[in-house]
Amino acid sequence: MIEGLQVKSIEDIVEDMTDAYTKGDYLEGFTQDGDDALMGPKKFAERFHNVCLGFGYREAEIIPAKMEIEEWCREHLEHLESKFR
Repeated sequence: MIEGLQVKSIEDIVEDMTDAYTKGDYLEGFTQDGDDALMGPKKFAERFHNVCLGFGYREAEIIPAKMEIEEWCREHLEHLESKFR
C-alpha cells in the first residue's frame, strides 16, 4: 500500500457507489419510453474498478469487490424490474 494515496477503503467505495446507484446517480442512456436508464451491471462494475484504481488499489484488491458489486447491481435491477411486471 502506498502511504497517503488511499483515502477510502474499498468497502467505503462500494457503499458510496451502491448508495448513489439506488438514488439514480449512475445513468447510461435512456429507456424506450425516454426515461433515464440506470447503468448495467458490467458497466457499473467497470466504473467501480476505475474508481478503485484512482485511489491506488491493485487489481488483486479490486477484483473480489468488483464481482460483488456487479452481482449486487444485477440483483438490484432484477428487483426493480419485478416491481413493474
